[in-house]
Amino acid sequence: MRKASDPTEPLRTRRPLPVKLMIWIIALWTMLGWLRFGRTLGEAELLLKLLTPGLYAYLLLAGLIWGCLGLCVLWGLARRARWARIVLAAAVVLYPALYWTERLIFWRDPNAQRNWPFMLALTMIWFGLGVWGLCAARARAYFDDKNQNE
Repeated sequence: MRKASDPTEPLRTRRPLPVKLMIWIIALWTMLGWLRFGRTLGEAELLLKLLTPGLYAYLLLAGLIWGCLGLCVLWGLARRARWARIVLAAAVVLYPALYWTERLIFWRDPNAQRNWPFMLALTMIWFGLGVWGLCAARARAYFDDKNQNE
């Protein structure tokens, strides 16, 4: 005999706080990636006058990669896909790695280098949030097949 479901139980498991925070941050980075891609395309004439073609191509591809990776992560998180945790782990490492690579190699403005301690602190907070979002028991259970009501 089948057990009657409790009408007070939610139909879907709610997203744990670390997963919600990761979704908002990834959404922001996705938007920034697409904005970079669009602005690079829109300002191509000016950028090609100021930058080398290789650096222009890098800006274009970096925006495209940030935007596409972000959409993949967001889609996986929204669908509670098992692979979303793997892609999220890659994003936890990739986004800061790309940011710091750009900052150390491409940024030439000495005034922009003054806030590096703040950006380093944000990077550490991001890693902490990423570890929490990937390793917390509720977050792991959220992606577990047993919790999916599909």
